[in-house]
Amino acid sequence: MAVGTAGVVGWYRGLPPRARYALTAGTALALVLVLMTTSVGLAPAGSRVAAWWPAAGLSVALVLWARSWWRWVVVALLTLVSLAANVLGGRPLPVASGFALANSAEAVTVALLLLRSGDPRRALASMVGLFHLVRAVAAGALVLGVGAGVTVTLTETGDPFAAGRAAAASHGAAVLIVLPWFLGIAEGARRSRLERVAQWSAVLLVPALVFAPPQSLPLAFVPFVPLMWGAVRMDQRTVFVQLLTTGLLATLLTSAGGGAFGHLGQSRSPEVVTALVQAFLVCSALLVLPLSVAVVQRQETLAALTRSEALYRHGFNSALLGMLLLRRHGDVLVVEEVNAVALRLLTGGDGRGEDDVVGSRWGEFFLGGVPAEGPRDDSGQAQAWHGEARVAAGPRPWVQVSLSPLVEHSEDLFTAQLVDVTGRREAEDHLRAALDAERVANEQLTELDRAKSDFVTNISHELRTPITSVIGYAEMLASGEAGDLDRLQLSMVEKVQRNATRLLALIEDVLAVSRVDAGSFTLTLEEVNLRAVVWQACEVLDTQARDAGVTVRVALPHGPVQVVGDKAQLERALINLVSNAVKFTPPGGEVTVRVRRAPDAVTVAVEDTGMGVPEDEAHRLFERFFRSSTAQVNAVQGTGIGLTLVASIAHAHHGEVGYEPRPGGGSVFSMTIPQGTLPREREAEAEPAVTAGW
Repeated sequence: MAVGTAGVVGWYRGLPPRARYALTAGTALALVLVLMTTSVGLAPAGSRVAAWWPAAGLSVALVLWARSWWRWVVVALLTLVSLAANVLGGRPLPVASGFALANSAEAVTVALLLLRSGDPRRALASMVGLFHLVRAVAAGALVLGVGAGVTVTLTETGDPFAAGRAAAASHGAAVLIVLPWFLGIAEGARRSRLERVAQWSAVLLVPALVFAPPQSLPLAFVPFVPLMWGAVRMDQRTVFVQLLTTGLLATLLTSAGGGAFGHLGQSRSPEVVTALVQAFLVCSALLVLPLSVAVVQRQETLAALTRSEALYRHGFNSALLGMLLLRRHGDVLVVEEVNAVALRLLTGGDGRGEDDVVGSRWGEFFLGGVPAEGPRDDSGQAQAWHGEARVAAGPRPWVQVSLSPLVEHSEDLFTAQLVDVTGRREAEDHLRAALDAERVANEQLTELDRAKSDFVTNISHELRTPITSVIGYAEMLASGEAGDLDRLQLSMVEKVQRNATRLLALIEDVLAVSRVDAGSFTLTLEEVNLRAVVWQACEVLDTQARDAGVTVRVALPHGPVQVVGDKAQLERALINLVSNAVKFTPPGGEVTVRVRRAPDAVTVAVEDTGMGVPEDEAHRLFERFFRSSTAQVNAVQGTGIGLTLVASIAHAHHGEVGYEPRPGGGSVFSMTIPQGTLPREREAEAEPAVTAGW
C-alpha cells in the first residue's frame, strides 16, 4: 500500500501544472457533489433543508484554494454542482436553483472575508485569526439562511424563518467543523498511547450514549468534556477529527430519534430539531476551537521563550567580555549571574567558582572606583555608569566597567560588562614613558642642533675675516701694488685669489643654510628683472666656464621678465645652478640657461651636456650634503649644500625646484618663481636690496 500510494503521489506531482490544477479541482467538485447529494437524500422527512451540509466547508476551501480569475470559474462550477445535487436529491428545479445560488453566495462570502482579514492559513494560529474565522462563518451562514428563506418563500408554502434558521445552523456548523481541516494546522505534543486511547474512547462513547435513540435526557452538554480534554491535550488535527466525529454521531443519532433533541420530532418541525442539533455542534466548535488555539499559542510562546532563554544563555556564557547580572538588595548590588570571562576577571583564577561569586556583593571585588549600589540620578531613577576600576584579586587588575540598568524589566536589575584593560593601561604607561624619553631626547637634539648651528655660524664668521684679507692681499699682489710679479708668480697669485673667492662663496652658502635652519632666513622684496639677474650670474661664472672649457649659452624672452623677489638671493641661486652645471660638464660641453614665461610664473632652466645623475639618486639631489655617486667617481669638487640652498631660496619665494634628465645625456635643473609686481602703495615702502644681518 505504501508503495502504491507513493506511486500515485509521484504520478500526480509529475503532471504538468495545468493538468494537476484541473485534476485537483475536478476531484474536489466531484466530492462536493457526492456530499451534497447525500445530505439532500438524508434530509429528515418533511424538512425543506438537510440536517447537515458538510459540503459547505469543502466549498469554502475550494474557493480559497483557487487563484486569480480561476476563483470565479470555481464558483460557477460549484453553483452547477449544487444545482445538480439538489435535483438528484429530488428537489424541484426552482428550489434547487435557489439553494444552489445560496450555497455559492455563502462560499464566496466566507472566502472573501477570510482573504480580506489576512492569510487564511493563519486563522487558527491566534485568537485574532479565530475571531476572523468565526465572523466569516457567521456572515456566510447569515447569507445562506436569508437565501434559503427567500427560496422557500418564493417556491413553497411553509415557514421561511424556520427553513432559513435550520439552513444557517447546519451550514455554519459544517463550515466551522470541516473548514479547519484545510487551514494551517499546528503540531502538538505527542501524548502516551494510553491517554490517546482513553481520550478517543471517551469521544466515541459519550456522544453515542448521550444521543442513543432510547435516551431522552437533556445531557447534550456532556460530550463537551471529552472534546475539551482533546483540545487541551491533543494536537489540532486530532481535535478537528473529533469535532467531525461528534458532529456525525450527533446528527445521525438525532435523525434516528435519540438524545436530547430526537424526541422533539413528535411535537416540533424537523427544521427545529435540525437547528438545535447544529446549534449544539456550533457550540462544540466555539468551545473547542478557542481552547485549542489558546493551547497552541501557549506552546508557541513557551517554545519562543525557551529559544530566547537559550539564546540569552548562549550569548551570555559565550561572550568574549565579562558579563554579570546584578540585583539591588537594600543599598548594595548583589551578583545574580556571572559568565566565565567575568568570573576569571573578578577572581583572578584563584580557584573560586560561580557559586562563590553569585550572591556576593558587587563592590567586594574592587578596590573602590565602582558604585557599590545601583547609581541613580537626582530624581531617583536608575542610571548607567561607565569607568575603569581596579580588581582586588588577580595579576591583571584593571577592567573597564559598563553598568546599565534594565529599567524595562525592573529598577533593581543591572547588567555589567567587564573588559580587561590592563594591557592597554600598561601600554599607555610605556607609551607615556617613551614620550617623556623622546621629549628629553628631542630637547637634547634641539640643543645640540642649536649648538651646531651656533658653531657653524661662529666658525663661518671667523673664517670670513681672514679669507677676506687673503682675497684683498691677493688682489693687491695681482695688481702690482706690492711690486711687479713675473708670469709664474702672477699665475700663482691668481689661483690663490680664485680659490679664496670660492672658499668665501662656500662660507656664505654655509651661513645662508644655517640661517634657514635657525628660521632667520629673510628676503628683501623688490621688483626684479630676471633677465638682468641671469646675465649677472653668467658673467660672474665666465672665468670658471672658460677655464673648464665649457660654453655657456643664454636663451631669454624679449622684454623684461619681472618677478617680485630678493635680487641678491635669486642671483645666488642662479650662480649655484650654473656653477654646478659647469662643474659636471666635461671640456667641450655646453651649458644653456633658458628663461620661460608662463601666465603666472617664470621658470629658469639650466641645461648641461654633462655626466648626468643616476635615476635612483635623483630624488635626493636637493638633500643637504648629498653628493651623487657620479660626482664622487669623477672627483667633482663640492660640499652638497648648493642645491639645498637653491631649494631654500625658491621656497622662500613661494616657488619650487625641479630636476629631469636631459635627452641624450646630461641634466636639466629648474627653478620656478611666481611672476608679479609690487602694489603701488608698497613701492614707497620697499627697502634697499640688503638682507638684514649680512
